[in-house]
Parts: sequence; C-alpha cells; structure tokens
Amino acid sequence: MASDSGRLSSTSVDVTERVQRILASKGLSLYQASQQSKAFYGKSSPYFLPHNLYYDLRQQAFTPTIYQVFALSHISNYCFPDWLRVFGIEVEDIPRLQAQLPRKRTALIDKTLMDRQARVPWFRSRGANNAIRPIAPLSQVLQQTGPRKIVSLLRADTQKFLYAKIGADDALAFPDLLPGSIVRANAELIGESFPSHDDIVSKRIFLFEHSKGLFCSRIRRVSERVIVPVGTQLSFGLVELKLQLEAKLLGVVDHEIRSLANWLRPEVPNDLAKLWKPRSLLENKSIHQFLTLARSNAGLSYREASLESQRVSDALNDARHRLAASSICDYETRGTPPRGLHKLVTLCCVYGLSFASALKSIGISLDQAGTEAMPDSLIERAIAEPSEGIPAIDTGLLEHLLETVEEVPFFLRRALAPLIGMRDVSIDNLFWIGGDHRPLNPYLTNGLLAVINHRRKAPAHFPPNPYGSSRFTCCCSAMASIGVPAATLRTAH
Repeated sequence: MASDSGRLSSTSVDVTERVQRILASKGLSLYQASQQSKAFYGKSSPYFLPHNLYYDLRQQAFTPTIYQVFALSHISNYCFPDWLRVFGIEVEDIPRLQAQLPRKRTALIDKTLMDRQARVPWFRSRGANNAIRPIAPLSQVLQQTGPRKIVSLLRADTQKFLYAKIGADDALAFPDLLPGSIVRANAELIGESFPSHDDIVSKRIFLFEHSKGLFCSRIRRVSERVIVPVGTQLSFGLVELKLQLEAKLLGVVDHEIRSLANWLRPEVPNDLAKLWKPRSLLENKSIHQFLTLARSNAGLSYREASLESQRVSDALNDARHRLAASSICDYETRGTPPRGLHKLVTLCCVYGLSFASALKSIGISLDQAGTEAMPDSLIERAIAEPSEGIPAIDTGLLEHLLETVEEVPFFLRRALAPLIGMRDVSIDNLFWIGGDHRPLNPYLTNGLLAVINHRRKAPAHFPPNPYGSSRFTCCCSAMASIGVPAATLRTAH
C-alpha cells in the first residue's frame, strides 16, 4: 500500500501526460528526444533531457531547467513560449507586469512575448450616421463581432515601434509625459524629427538610452553627433552625450497611454540632478555586467529588487517567483544566473528586460528554438467567447482609429485595468474623444480614447502643486455625470 508521501499530485501527472502527447504528435518518444538532446548538446550539457524525465516530472516539487525546456522546443520544433506554458509559465505575464509594476526608472515593455495565436474579441463599426462625432461612447458606434486570432489583426510594419513605461525618477519630459504613463516610440521618425541645426531643441520627444538607463525628453543638438537631453520643468543635469558611443536614439514618442486615476509626483534623483560623466554603452556584456547594469538602471538596491520580486510573486500567486536579496547578489558577483524558469521571469519583470536578451545572457539563442505554434488541443489557450451581433453599417470610425494608431497593443490587454485602478475594462468604459480639439483639461489634448470609470461619480481632487494639476478637477467635474476619466490614449506631438 502506497504511503501518503508516495501519492502523485494530479497537476504533475497532467503535465507528464501532456508532455507525452506533445512529443507523440511529432512522432517522438522520450527516449528518442533524450537521444537527440545528447547528439545536439552532449550528455553533460544542461540541455540534456534524461531518459527518466517523466519520473522527475511526477515529483510535485520538480520543474525542468530553462535549458531543458529550450531543448524540447528545439527538438519538437514547437515554439519556446508554448513549451513554457506547458510547465506553468505564461510569458505574457512579463509585459503585463512590466506595465503594472511601479517604476523608479523608465523601462521597456517586451511586446514580442504576445501570443499571436490567442483569440481576442473584435469589433466593427455600426450606425446610420457616417459622420465621426467629436466625442462618442464606443459602445454606440462599434459592435462586437466575435473572437479573432491576434495574428490575423497584426500589420507587417510594426517592428518600428517600441513601448516603455515612464519612471518617476527620470521624468525629463514632464509635464508633456506623466510618470507611470506608457509611451510608444516610432524609430522611423528619428531622422525627420532630429534638429536640423546646432543649438536647436527638438519639437518632438525622443526615447533614448545612455549609461544610466532609458529616458524620454526633447534633445538639443550641439553638433551632428552630440546631443543634450533637455528638461522643461525639473532640474536635471545638462550632460553632453556622443551619439552611438554614449547614447542611442531608439525612437520618437508618438502615443501615450496616460493614467489620470493614479497621480504620481515626479522626482529627480541626486545622480541625475548633478553633472555626471557619461560612460560608453556596452555592446557585448558578460552576465555579471548584464545583471548589474540592469539593476542599476532600474534604480534598485538588492533589497528593493527582492521586495519587487515579492510583488511579482503575489501577482502570479506563486512563491517560486520570489528572489532573496542574497540570491540577487550571488547572480551578479558570481556570474551565475538562475537556471529556474520562475526566477528568470521575475528578473525580466522587475528590471524591465526583454526575455530574448535575458535568454541570450545565459547562452540561449531563440534563433534555434522551434517556430511552430502548438495546436490548441495540446495547450491551454484563452479563447474569447463568440458574440451574436446585429447587422452593422460601416461608419469609418474603427478604420480611422486603426489608421491613426497603426498598431493595436494587444500585449497590454490584461494590463490596462490594473494600470488605471479598475477591476476590468470593457467597450462600455471607452469613449472616442479624437474629434474634441478644445478639451477642458490640457491633459486630454490630442486625445484619441478615454477610459471612464462609471463607478466613480465624484471628481478626484489633487492637492495644489506647481504643475497645475488643479485643472484636472474642472475636467472631472464636467464629466461627473457619466463617471471619472481614468485614462486616455493620446498622440504625443
């Protein structure tokens, strides 16, 4: 009779059976996969798949290393994120938490982790009036048509866009951009937006990188290859940066998702308020340099990084994501990053790292991963419920909106509601405001969409400060009959 300690958890058994089905769909047994991993990588390699892997998977506390999961992807030709999902890692949690976590310093959001095979609700225009009204609830002009695969809605020219969350400690572009906002930068606008003559300040806001991290601001041209980031309100040190050597222009900010519900005051840290000597950007970094620089650019100490990992652990309801301060120190000083799946995901969330660069730092190249999406029958994918709609008449609003924004940030679909302090966001919360050219609140200037919190009827009052936030109270009062504005999508010109 088996003892309690010998009982198998249903979860571990399910994972084992699923791995068997996935390999069988490619005509592989575990023995064959093990032999192929030995031939590709060697038996002493961390990529090697042992012939008793199924036995290990049935142990409740066991999780394969990230190298072994990568080997499964390479051998089966199924894509790496799908294999991670088999073992309980949802890579789309990385951009979601990168957007949600409060940040001291600006960090990129990894949009490449979006599940292109996932299905999302989609819409079409309706209504008898072809004119686009200045302000309108989207529920009156758009109708849900049913789920569509994300891949069918993507455009081919969206690689030019980067997304970043503005940190509270480096709000050089305040008040044009707010701390906590998510901005989109267009790489194709760099040439035409760069100042044409010396001593001219750019009209557009640039996203750029230097040795202290990522920043958004206007730039003053000193010469063709030297710039100075320019702040308009806060006392940042004016430091000359040599392009390509000490600074790299990543794009021009053209859209901003601005939260009006959670007001953050910008701060200027001491190391950015004083004059400082720029360092050259590192191209090829060791794992020690990679992790140390990532933590430094995030503005975090070991203890603060550990506390942020607790936020990730709580959000994902999994203690395996938590990092001790001593472990973070060991990763940097010894140059031995975590091999576990959960720890590496946590580092990406806390530091704002791209998953591909984190994998590259530990010797994994995604170029060698599988490229085929797993069939829905082998993996759990969220499938949007179909909806039955009435016949719709095209008003052109949806087409106009898609033409304006060019790319829909589907990777933020689970992050928007927590970002603006709401439980969930539906089409009933969205208002088109793109035709209102004289808004009551200057923060709604160039706005395209507004998210309205219908549950809040009283306007939000902020304490007086020198940046004019009291104007926002007037806007809230004017819209209090329908709710309080929680966020806007606006063009950043």
